[in-house]
Amino acid sequence: MLMDILKRFVYWLEIRAAAPAFSGWVLGGLGICFFGAAVNTMAGWLYVLSGLCLALLAIAAVFPSRSLVGLSVKRRPIAPVSAGDELVVELEVFNSTKQPKLMLQVQDLLPFVLGVPVQ
Repeated sequence: MLMDILKRFVYWLEIRAAAPAFSGWVLGGLGICFFGAAVNTMAGWLYVLSGLCLALLAIAAVFPSRSLVGLSVKRRPIAPVSAGDELVVELEVFNSTKQPKLMLQVQDLLPFVLGVPVQ
């Protein structure tokens, strides 16, 4: 039951924002633990630590989607190939903004009819 709710929540995050990595879940759990300890002990510095953890999570959820604004990806047509030939797939990434987009990773998913991609 709890795992189904968690899976639906992660799917919702993937669609709407960015799903956190393992370190994001650890930071969120740490923030909740700090908040629970702060409520129990009424120590102000624990409230500050929990607020910082949750603020870092909020910032990390907003910036990835903002950094992709203005980018578009176009796949060039693939030339016909036969079995055993090399297949060349070219992707063009266009940046319509004046700011450079740094730390960008482009991944093209292979259609399932072509088989499992080789890593």
